Amino acid sequence: MPMVKDYLENKFKHNIEAGKLQYGVAQETTSMDVAEVLATSGYDWLFVDGEHGPHTVQTILAIARTVAAYDMQPVVRIPQAGTGILKQLLDSGIQNIIIPKVESGEETEDIMYWASYAPRGNRGMGASVVRAARFGRHEDYFQRSAEEICILPQIESPKGIENLEAIAKTPGIGGVFLGPIDLAVEMGHGVNIFHPEVEKAMDYAITRIKELGVPVGTIAVTPEQAKHFADLGVSFLGVGADTAFLTQGADAALKMFKDGMK
Repeated sequence: MPMVKDYLENKFKHNIEAGKLQYGVAQETTSMDVAEVLATSGYDWLFVDGEHGPHTVQTILAIARTVAAYDMQPVVRIPQAGTGILKQLLDSGIQNIIIPKVESGEETEDIMYWASYAPRGNRGMGASVVRAARFGRHEDYFQRSAEEICILPQIESPKGIENLEAIAKTPGIGGVFLGPIDLAVEMGHGVNIFHPEVEKAMDYAITRIKELGVPVGTIAVTPEQAKHFADLGVSFLGVGADTAFLTQGADAALKMFKDGMK
């Protein structure tokens, strides 16, 4: 059998466990070219947004294959919790998965049940013939899967904040991802993530999850906010998105030329 690179090693998971801050960027579009542009920009992880973008298992897999050539780890947010999508992505070799709008320990336990092999869960034994185990070439996939897979419940509501400890204490999760925008909306503050009530909830969540010994991450929209979250102990941060870069860059270029021709 030919030598096989250790495709199972999940650097993203091990780095956030070690508290090494990982910078990520979101990809809303399905373009492999965009993925490669972002992969060569120096980010540590690619936040493939399958909740709000038009992604499918095939587009996610294509993006994962594209960035595999670079030092970037795909982290995929699925549309909603469900055994089918989790099994498909895990068997496709997607090791880092964010599940949106998790609000209880019971929900988190269900997610881990779907994502785990027996006796912990009910994940089917198909990985040995698909990409997860590199089509059977990683014969130790079953033994190593639990330590390399990183399931990240996302807390983004007051109810989720209320049940934060039960979520974070669920055995086997790789960390917790906080969503400040939805949290602000549900708290009645629109998309104002800088409202004092939202900031207080975010600070509490980051601090408490960190105290529980669980990696925690979120998004930041300014360098000052990113530094604040880092000082509180986040291990991973999302700091931009492909569509935002494109619209901002296009608008700025047009304005520059129009202003320069006056």
